[in-house]
Amino acid sequence: METNAGSAGEDLRNTKTEIAELNRMISRLQNEIESVKGQRGNLEAQIAEAEERGELAVKDAKARIRDLEEALQRAKQDMTRQVREYQELMNVKLALDIEIATYRKLLEGEEDR
Repeated sequence: METNAGSAGEDLRNTKTEIAELNRMISRLQNEIESVKGQRGNLEAQIAEAEERGELAVKDAKARIRDLEEALQRAKQDMTRQVREYQELMNVKLALDIEIATYRKLLEGEEDR
């Protein structure tokens, strides 16, 4: 009986030690879980912030593209207007050149007489 009681007492102490060790392990694992949850929360916040910055960058880029396209359109319109004005000036120049040539011929004809 004493031997059985001693053996049972020893088993009880071993079991208590094992339970205490398992409780410490559970506590450590719970702390690790909380730490990992905190890291996950931080990472999710960083991801959300990065996505927001990315969306703002895309909006900014789209606005810049729109501005550049508008500037390009204005430049094309200006160039078209300048080409038209140049053509008009060239037409006037040609008409004046023809007139000058005509007056030259008339003057040469007068000089020949």
